[in-house]
Amino acid sequence: MARQQVGLAHLSAIDLPPVSLIDLAVETGCDSVALRLYQAAPGTPVYPYAPGTAETDHLNAHAKASGVRISEVELLPLTSEIDIRALKPLLEVAAELGANGIIVTGDIEDPILMQERFTRLCDMAGLYGLKVHLEFMRWRPIGTLEDALLLLSRANCDNAHVLIDILHLIRSGGLASDVARIPYRWLDIVQVCDAAKELRGDIIAEARGGRLGLGEGALPIRELLEALPVECSFSLEIPTQGDVSDRSRILQHSRSELLNILASVDPCERT
Repeated sequence: MARQQVGLAHLSAIDLPPVSLIDLAVETGCDSVALRLYQAAPGTPVYPYAPGTAETDHLNAHAKASGVRISEVELLPLTSEIDIRALKPLLEVAAELGANGIIVTGDIEDPILMQERFTRLCDMAGLYGLKVHLEFMRWRPIGTLEDALLLLSRANCDNAHVLIDILHLIRSGGLASDVARIPYRWLDIVQVCDAAKELRGDIIAEARGGRLGLGEGALPIRELLEALPVECSFSLEIPTQGDVSDRSRILQHSRSELLNILASVDPCERT
């Protein structure tokens, strides 16, 4: 059996531009990167690229020379104000970089408008051969696994998937049994980290800088991984508040821990 691939989410080292993130992926043994090419929230880091530019060509060449895939482009908040047509350059550059898809969040309270925006984005992304990965976060309107699955069901788009961030799942009350009931066709990416058993302080601060490496916290990692199909893609999303010099060590250790857990789980248990 081929070795399980492990990716690196940009939030793990959001201070690094994409070329440097690729270098970190090589250093830590990760096979792919998800790049923050769209601003997730005001004041947060972003590294925009445009299609058909020398800068994009250089990024593509560096990734290929390094043996690191660009797996996804992130993180697009779907708001009521967003113009889906204006996202064409983002989708074009994602396709140009060979990405599999784009990661989005649901930020619209009105369920009808949320469905309309999401469906239009899925249709447009499909023209570029891209998937749309919907990530739920407790502080956003699409805040739980149940919210995300309801939207996917209503949208009924072949290229729509739910992205499971283990921290967001746990902090929104999700369980391994909930994951096990997700329709197979909707599962694709799982972002992995560890954390304290209970939330301490602000939930957004924890998500963006208070995560722990695998084995350093108390989340039910093994139980959750057993509920997933073997074909899922796994990515490390572990931004920490510690010394930057510890980052590589934490990521390397977490990658090894993840692979060890996956190797010890009977694939037939992940249905």
